[in-house]
Amino acid sequence: MSASNRPAPAAAMPPSRPTADRLAITALWMGIVAFAGGWLPVLGLLLAIVGSVLGIIARRRSNRRELAQIGLILSIVAALFNVVIDVIVVMSILTQLEELEGASTTLLG
Repeated sequence: MSASNRPAPAAAMPPSRPTADRLAITALWMGIVAFAGGWLPVLGLLLAIVGSVLGIIARRRSNRRELAQIGLILSIVAALFNVVIDVIVVMSILTQLEELEGASTTLLG
């Protein structure tokens, strides 16, 4: 067989990333989104919890542990920030309700 009759070799496929690496990237993105959306009272906390869980799982399974670690740290900081925001919102609502009750008793008199 001559060299010109041989079929061309198949192109080598790049190795696909394991699912755990995708999990680490997802944990990082969830941490970023949770940190950016941390000012939303309930949604930010839910995103932070999901990001934390994904970060913990990805740290154990992934080859890209640094991404999972960053996502976990961002999610934890976002959760703490969101708890502070939630407390401020609740205290503000309670203060406004007390002022409203005081104003209504003054008016009714």
